[in-house]
Amino acid sequence: MIWIWRNPKTLSQNKMGEYIQDSGTDRFEFRKSIILDPNSVLVPKVVFSCNEKYLLDVLPNSGALLIVSKKALGILSDICPNDYQVFDANVFVGDKSIEGYSLLNILNKVEVFDMERCLIKKRMGAITSIEKIVYKTDNLFGHDIARNADFASHVLVSDRIKEAFEKDKIKGVEFREEP
Repeated sequence: MIWIWRNPKTLSQNKMGEYIQDSGTDRFEFRKSIILDPNSVLVPKVVFSCNEKYLLDVLPNSGALLIVSKKALGILSDICPNDYQVFDANVFVGDKSIEGYSLLNILNKVEVFDMERCLIKKRMGAITSIEKIVYKTDNLFGHDIARNADFASHVLVSDRIKEAFEKDKIKGVEFREEP
């Protein structure tokens, strides 16, 4: 089955980090599913207003960057080490720099939408909203994590990742069938 990596529905606003625009490499570069040159990437800054003790294993943020703890990264490293690129995250609580988080750059994209059966609204050729998803397959073509080629803001994961995150009680992410 294919699952969408999403922010928790119950996420309080103060646990959502603020992506600081122009603080580093543009967030959309991390949606292209290509290897980025580590020497030319300046990891963007994400600032949280909550107390550090409330930071989660996955750090939801306004830039939709995938920022994970060492615990979450360990799971991904065991399951799919070749599906992503890792950068040290640039996380702050107020003015204090927080260590121990990584920014993921997903390296694969897959075409999985059955475009004839999905209920999708487009504007100028780009998807603007999705009411119903129908997949033409139930796998990620040998990957455990990939971007949706039709809608790059969707990060898709396999049952293996979903089950491992749930088993280890990873906080800060939900996996849904629909957006």
